[in-house]
Amino acid sequence: MPVVRFRFSRSQTVSEYVYQEGETYADLLLRCGLIPDTVLIFAGDRSLPEDTPVCEDEVTIEETASRG
Repeated sequence: MPVVRFRFSRSQTVSEYVYQEGETYADLLLRCGLIPDTVLIFAGDRSLPEDTPVCEDEVTIEETASRG
């Protein structure tokens, strides 16, 4: 199964997630406890919509809203 690396800019951590073909970034964000509407997803300098099927080896997750 393929793996994608999430680089979380706020916490400066990297996590790897196994996914199935057809899963979206929103699916994986929900799996790791994040609400997709509260983050931006970047592949390099390109912003990716949350409903995009996972297609990159590594993305940066920028949290845009406070969770508390």
